[in-house]
Amino acid sequence: MHKMLPTVKNILDNFIKLKSKDKVLLIKDRIDNIFIEVFVEELKDRKIVFKEVLITENRNHSSPIPEVIEELSWADVVIAPTTKSVTHSPEIKDAKERGARIVTMPGITEEVFLKINKVDFEDIYKSCKKILKQVINRDRVEITSKNGTDISFSVKGRQWQGSEIEEGKGFARNLPVGEVYCAPVEDSASGTIFIERFENLIMPRDKAWVKVKNGKITKWNSGAEPFIKQQSVDNGLIIGEFGIGLNKEHKTLMGNTLHDEKIHGSVHIAFGNNTGFGGKNKSSVHEDLIIMSPTVLIDGKNLKW
Repeated sequence: MHKMLPTVKNILDNFIKLKSKDKVLLIKDRIDNIFIEVFVEELKDRKIVFKEVLITENRNHSSPIPEVIEELSWADVVIAPTTKSVTHSPEIKDAKERGARIVTMPGITEEVFLKINKVDFEDIYKSCKKILKQVINRDRVEITSKNGTDISFSVKGRQWQGSEIEEGKGFARNLPVGEVYCAPVEDSASGTIFIERFENLIMPRDKAWVKVKNGKITKWNSGAEPFIKQQSVDNGLIIGEFGIGLNKEHKTLMGNTLHDEKIHGSVHIAFGNNTGFGGKNKSSVHEDLIIMSPTVLIDGKNLKW
């Protein structure tokens, strides 16, 4: 048995809750994909109908994937362990609204994949509910950190997303699980973000920072150049997401956004596209910046994990 197979079984049974009549679409953006191979092994063993589709790797996170529209309309379940994220792609949003259950794993590594099996999904859902009680129907978010981050913005009227999965409804969720997030009011953000790590392109020694005014990055230092370069497309410098990390198995920055944004006690702010979860900023990029050990005020009250 492949060592990742127990995790695959756990995902199918306890997260997706796969049914015998479900049709499964597997999306990959590189030919050699061990995660797809292990899912295929299990789906064949269960005699589940499935298709594989290859999309280009030469794309930005959450940019459109029109080449799979037909397959997405066919599928009940979508599993996407891709290099570049499809999570907030418009086609994924449409498939979710049609009722598809979608699991995305952008940038997944074997180490991160195996961690999924250590997590109690129900415990994560309880943590999500605790956070949601503190943020739903609130207005102002203020974030500070010892490293120099000091930024505030409005979330008034914006819909919050958690890791809860409602029976009988479509969803598009990351694995590993462990975040609550929303789209901030785009022109409301002002302040400074200290970039503690961005993939392997920005490290703490770079002392990178960006300044945000009226929701858009307007200034940055040389250390932040790798992030700015990736975001230099239409609307790529506009705030897109505020997220709160809740996964207790994730403790330190790895340079893998899928892992790092779920670190318990962290928050993240993304820039770029947010139309897939209630925002108004349309862009071909979506990249997160992680803020470790922050102080977070929600309408003046300390956020409690």
